[in-house]
Amino acid sequence: MEILRVENITKRFGRFVAVDNVSFTISKGETVAIIGPNGAGKTTLVNVITKKLEPDGGRVFFDGIDITRLPPQKISRLGLIRTFQVVNLFPVLKVRENLALAGLRAGTTGEVESVAEILGIKRYLDKRLVEVPLGVQKLVELGISLLLKPKMLILDEPVAGLGAEDRFNMVKVLSELKKSLNLIVIEHDMDVVFTLVDRIIVMDKGRIIADGKPENIRENKLVKEIYLGGE
Repeated sequence: MEILRVENITKRFGRFVAVDNVSFTISKGETVAIIGPNGAGKTTLVNVITKKLEPDGGRVFFDGIDITRLPPQKISRLGLIRTFQVVNLFPVLKVRENLALAGLRAGTTGEVESVAEILGIKRYLDKRLVEVPLGVQKLVELGISLLLKPKMLILDEPVAGLGAEDRFNMVKVLSELKKSLNLIVIEHDMDVVFTLVDRIIVMDKGRIIADGKPENIRENKLVKEIYLGGE
């Protein structure tokens, strides 16, 4: 049973076609990566799906509902939540307070400590965000998303800028979350992608050029040529 359906989505910026008639479906329980070179259209596609940008054509359905014309706030209330590559939190507030603000919005303030426990950041709750490492900050942002009660999480470069240990911790957390959540991951770290996901969608120049299981994508000649560099 599908959780997300994207039908013929197109997005233009003037004469430049950033997303060109893209269609795919994601089933409930799937963890999917969207990969491709810089400028392939990955983030633009996600911005259209989550209504940061309006599409120039096509439709998007989430959990059986046509969300193409819905505002971003209503889409998030339906359970489609995204994170961003650049952490956008309140650095002078404590970790606990950053999480609690999301809890107030969703009525889940009583779950702050349990979410922190799941993410392994409970010991940082009473530290100001500016005092904790980037890896913890990214987990705080993930915690905010969890407190919003998502059905699907779209993660934009979740391990970008992280060292080896923090990368390992993030993948460990996401591997647990994928058991109960649908995940879409936009990521350049192919070790993370091949470890974490069930399926990979590859984009180039605004179009999908490949879509399949990780082992098939790894051996795809066109994907190797354009993106994987002969891995």
